[in-house]
Amino acid sequence: MSADTTSQKEEALRQIDEIKAHLVDKQTFFPYNYRATYVWAVIATILTLVMVPTYEYSVLTGTLVTFVFITIGFVTEGLMTKKVNRAYDIEECTLRQQFIMKNFLMLSLFGIVMSLVLASSKLYVAIFLLWLFLCSMGYFSIGFVLNIKRFSQVAHFNILASTLLLGIGYFMHILEDKGTFLIVVQIFVILGLAVMPSIVAWQQIQEEK
Repeated sequence: MSADTTSQKEEALRQIDEIKAHLVDKQTFFPYNYRATYVWAVIATILTLVMVPTYEYSVLTGTLVTFVFITIGFVTEGLMTKKVNRAYDIEECTLRQQFIMKNFLMLSLFGIVMSLVLASSKLYVAIFLLWLFLCSMGYFSIGFVLNIKRFSQVAHFNILASTLLLGIGYFMHILEDKGTFLIVVQIFVILGLAVMPSIVAWQQIQEEK
């Protein structure tokens, strides 16, 4: 076999390896606009402040308000993700993006239905702790799939906090409280779903720069 033939074969194999790597990367790569986290932080804060009044007005109104805001969040994040994907010449969502999006979508649907059930019994503390737990499970999946330890740490903190607060509320019979304990829970929700994720997103943006 001549040297030219060997060289051509090696070049062809190299090009095949590059094509395979490119295709694999397009499926496992996770381009993400971390500014979408700020959108979710704003939505989490607004819902934390308006959820009780809207559910108090009527369970249906509270459910619709929650559904609308969460839908706005998903649509906004979808548009931002699509814009980032185009920058990497990715037409469709990658496998990781699909997994995380579907994970959050299923958790959100479950949260909306459970919130409706809990609101019927005026268990507003339990509603907030439910969302704190569910959203943290979503952030835990992001931390695990993308190997971002900060998101995993935020998720661990929120899961432990929601479990502890739920236990305290249950044993002290204050899950129906609309006073101090409810305010404490709301503070934990804003801290866990708005403040800390925004800090992590800002850190990720700085690292990407």
